[in-house]
Amino acid sequence: MELTLALVLLFGCAATYGHASDLPSGIQRCAISDEQCLENGVNHVLRNYAQSGIKELGLIPLDPLHVKKFKIGRNPHSPVNIDLSFHEMDIVGLHQGVAKRVSGFTTDLSRSIELVMDVPEIAVRGPYSVDGRILILPITGKGNADIRLTKTKVRALIKFKRVSKGDHQTYAEVVDIKVELDPAHVTYHLENLFNGQKDLSENMHALINENWQDIFNELKPGIGEAFGLIAKSVLDRIFGKLPLEQLFVV
Repeated sequence: MELTLALVLLFGCAATYGHASDLPSGIQRCAISDEQCLENGVNHVLRNYAQSGIKELGLIPLDPLHVKKFKIGRNPHSPVNIDLSFHEMDIVGLHQGVAKRVSGFTTDLSRSIELVMDVPEIAVRGPYSVDGRILILPITGKGNADIRLTKTKVRALIKFKRVSKGDHQTYAEVVDIKVELDPAHVTYHLENLFNGQKDLSENMHALINENWQDIFNELKPGIGEAFGLIAKSVLDRIFGKLPLEQLFVV
């Protein structure tokens, strides 16, 4: 799950390229199409500011990334047909991520912007509730969750449109986001399944952890959509506040 997570890192990348006088030391302002500079910028933010944020630009801490609500709805055509929701959850581990590619920025914003990164481990922790069926078995529960994704490749595609305001000020408005996560492994731990009935809980945990890949693949579209909405809310804060002329050398 996460990140999306990845998109907030692209936000972090863009946020680093304001006026040097407003920023902490070591942050470089990039040409809008300089992909290597952008990639270096993302990694600089991850290493140095993911956990603290950058107050001067309103960059919130990305690790842990606190999310008030997150929900995946039922899919009656899927063998994983559940309502799964979280509230006041934390996404942990993004500061260890490494950007591998940041591409597509142009002055006319005509292309989708792509961010690809690797994250050693992403943990989703917080109160959850679940109800529905997994494979052929019913599942219900409400408590605290700890879901861990290891060696996750995150790919995000973002589409902006230009919005002109005032003289020589161009803003970027997010119009579409697609997020895809491909972990090497997922481990699920859900407290208080079946109102704490130990045998039922242990059997369900064995089922979902033995079949983690099939279950994750069924949930992937909903996960991508939910994390896309999270990322959009973060991206809109910075791109709605600062024009491209301040964010980049254009």
